[in-house]
Amino acid sequence: MSSHDQRIENLEVTVAHLQRLNEQLNEVVTQLSLDAEQSRRRVKELETLVKDLKQKQSSGESIDPLDEKPPHY
Repeated sequence: MSSHDQRIENLEVTVAHLQRLNEQLNEVVTQLSLDAEQSRRRVKELETLVKDLKQKQSSGESIDPLDEKPPHY
């Protein structure tokens, strides 16, 4: 095998490794994006909950969780 052929083979191996690494990084970025979106939704829910609790407190309503009816009522 000539030096030129060996260099081409080395480059092909390197490209194959880089392609696999790119795929793995894409999977990680995709999962992180999904996790971030889930976290954003949860933060929004918690912000809404805190806002509702503040409104109840300022209006004099009871904010004791034991006073609240379960969601199925």
